[in-house]
Amino acid sequence: MKPPPGSNGAGPGDAIAFLSLHASPLARLGQRENGGLSVYVRSVCEELGARGVHTDVFVRRTDPDEPDEQAMGPRSRVVAVNAGPARRLSKHQLPNTREEYLQGVRHFMQQSGRRYLAVHSHYWLTVDVAAELAEQLGVPWLHTAHTLAAVKGEYGFNGDGPQRLLAEHRAVSAGARLVANTPGEAHGLERLYGARQGQLVVAPPGVDLVRFQPRDPDRLRRRLKLVGRKVVLFAGRLEPLKGPDTLLDAFAAMVKRDDVQEPVQLLFVGDVSSDGAQVDQRGELEARRLTLGLADRVCFLGAQPQDRLALLYCLADVVVVPSHTESFGLVALEAQACGTPVVAASVGGLRDVVAHGRTGYLVEGHNPTDYADAIAKVISAPREAQLQMRQAAWRRAQSFTWERTVDLLLPEYGLPAGLVAVAGRQG
Repeated sequence: MKPPPGSNGAGPGDAIAFLSLHASPLARLGQRENGGLSVYVRSVCEELGARGVHTDVFVRRTDPDEPDEQAMGPRSRVVAVNAGPARRLSKHQLPNTREEYLQGVRHFMQQSGRRYLAVHSHYWLTVDVAAELAEQLGVPWLHTAHTLAAVKGEYGFNGDGPQRLLAEHRAVSAGARLVANTPGEAHGLERLYGARQGQLVVAPPGVDLVRFQPRDPDRLRRRLKLVGRKVVLFAGRLEPLKGPDTLLDAFAAMVKRDDVQEPVQLLFVGDVSSDGAQVDQRGELEARRLTLGLADRVCFLGAQPQDRLALLYCLADVVVVPSHTESFGLVALEAQACGTPVVAASVGGLRDVVAHGRTGYLVEGHNPTDYADAIAKVISAPREAQLQMRQAAWRRAQSFTWERTVDLLLPEYGLPAGLVAVAGRQG
């Protein structure tokens, strides 16, 4: 189905459907399953809206009082679909809601009067729904996995069971246009799933360079009683995959080093996910903090709004991303946009985001001692070297924009590649 001729290739009532069954882009980040996927969906929709393209994001209703529709930005709305009980469910329960979710999305589409130009599904839970909708509508189907079960399996993480792996294979075999965050992820789709090169499009995520930019965090530093202290920051969901336990052990080793002269504080930003709740990740970390004698040096701040998170990045001397696998690593990019160096695992998309030796350091493996060495190298460097690394981190982030992401996605939606922002941001 081709869009009618026009200034942007889409009619006034046309839209792109985004499917995100398990996470809403309106939810607070760092809670439950809300993380980089939610940022991605919201940011792409906002950029499409700025270019005059309407988007509907279909999520599962998790609260009986949740509105049927909520505006998310110019020309973008979030639609809550009844699928299973209107409450939070574990990821293991969500597959049972897919049929109701499909029926709810289909019903809304029929009643809305809109013509949908493309379906863009996110995460494995929406694969089968997207395949059926795209076939029924006769429109392109894009799928972004965000993380891949087969890649997680190579690192010993198989928490979602075989149905996730099978769903991801179905996305490939059914001919979805596969949107990879990095060339490495595209290679993984070819190597582990048999994806064809012509089936893949690499569209790296961006970062909000207005929200995430260098700022003076002195007021927040005083409020948190961190004046005169070096700050090590972790931001993300507290779950085994993200490696917060590795960082805690690394921090314990680092504070004992002779070359670390100033007091150092470790801040954990984020709450447990479903996977983290299963193993009581926060409880384990808090108990180990006491065992290590770090009660006054390690703080848990919980999930934070984006504006506060940006200030926390600016406050930190180093942000640590010790994930066992990452399809991209948005936290590392956001931190660098704030001019903060990053110590990260040398896995997945983190290799594309962090420039080793210039904007931070990449660590092979998950030995806490190696992380302690890298963190100490950043915070104990001479002032001039620290300043150079901060400047390099900021410059690195400038090349990752949501405008570039959408430029790469537009042709996949069947829209002109050169579509630019329209006058005015409402509509």
